[in-house]
Amino acid sequence: MSESAAKKIESKFSDGISESPQSAYQPNLRILVVDDEPEILKSYSDILNPDAQDSNVVALRSTRSKAATKVSEAVPVTEFEVIAVDSFDKAITAVEEGVKAGRPFSLGFFDVMLGEGPDGYDLVKQIGAVDPKMYAVFVTAYNDRSIDSIQDFLGSDKTQKWDYLNKPFSHGEILQKARSFTRLYNLTEEKLLKDKQLEEVRRQLLESEKLSSVAAVARGVSHEFGNLLMQIMGKADLCLVTDNQEKMKEGFEVILNATQRANSILERFKDLSNPHAKYEPRQNFYVHEVIDEALLLMEHKIRTSELKVSRIRTDHVQIEGYKTAMLQVIVNLTLNAIHAMGDRGQIDFTVSDLGLEAEIRVRDYGPGIKEESLKKVLEPFYTTKGSEGTGLGLPICQEIIEVDHRGIFRVQNHGVKGLEVVMQIPKVTEV
Repeated sequence: MSESAAKKIESKFSDGISESPQSAYQPNLRILVVDDEPEILKSYSDILNPDAQDSNVVALRSTRSKAATKVSEAVPVTEFEVIAVDSFDKAITAVEEGVKAGRPFSLGFFDVMLGEGPDGYDLVKQIGAVDPKMYAVFVTAYNDRSIDSIQDFLGSDKTQKWDYLNKPFSHGEILQKARSFTRLYNLTEEKLLKDKQLEEVRRQLLESEKLSSVAAVARGVSHEFGNLLMQIMGKADLCLVTDNQEKMKEGFEVILNATQRANSILERFKDLSNPHAKYEPRQNFYVHEVIDEALLLMEHKIRTSELKVSRIRTDHVQIEGYKTAMLQVIVNLTLNAIHAMGDRGQIDFTVSDLGLEAEIRVRDYGPGIKEESLKKVLEPFYTTKGSEGTGLGLPICQEIIEVDHRGIFRVQNHGVKGLEVVMQIPKVTEV
């Protein structure tokens, strides 16, 4: 990997979070009305969409009470979109076509008595299988079913999705039901959209922090590849001009070793930069091997700095999890330690078999962290690195250890000097 290639990688990774448009939520005010009497269908349309009719019905934005004004203000439009049908089959078709076109109904008014065959309750139950988000208001002139029997029929999980209205109804009752349920529908959908957008921002922030670590490693990998290429080129030139079989064999061995080392570094770098690491299958692996791989990737940085790496204890203990994610944790903690010490000092790695758990300790010999800051270092966006930090490195490591590997992650000042990160992860029980 050339220096220019590494810079391109670093530039790409340092771009951080990509800009993605935040889609504004568009309120859904589509209402389905199902009744087998044409005059009643017209009444709904007159009430819910007066601007489309030559009618003197009450306007949607009533100012007769503070409560009505507040409900009205929650719907920033002046009319609903009403689709009126007079049969069971037409209602199902309307719902299916709406969902297919990406224009579902937020609410439906359903006459309970629809002539012969299935009634309004049956219709709502079938619609629920097509669009479970849709709310329903049953309208009837008969006390044919109790509220408990309706709940049992539709399911207890649908309790908040329906209401009941007796004929004859007033304009105000229909408007109030329409406003209340469409408002509830849209508040729920808007929250889901915002949660999805926040999750996407969070994902991009986490990816940005991870890629910044990859960029730092890329610089060292670039130098390491340069050195390996020099060895390969030098020995290849020697092999071309010599007739000595021993020297030629020696040259080929150097070339082979250099290419194998280059391939090993490249494979580990590929693992570190893998964007799909969390989606790989879980596997059993030895913790000390992950530390070996991380140090191989960081070798150039360690070798060209006044840094000493010490392996205090190296028990051979297996854990189950995501090897690439653990590699990211060790690289991140190593970079943090180097930053804390200013390219000089010592980093200690300890792997201990505690019986039921593997314990990994990463300690630097830097200044440590003030006690008041120590309580905050695992909070997202809190950083002690000033403008050079994002405050996401340690929270990412904590999430990988505690969520992905069901372990414990602690950050503490060492009793003598420096900062120490302690991780305890359930080990693989040998059969």
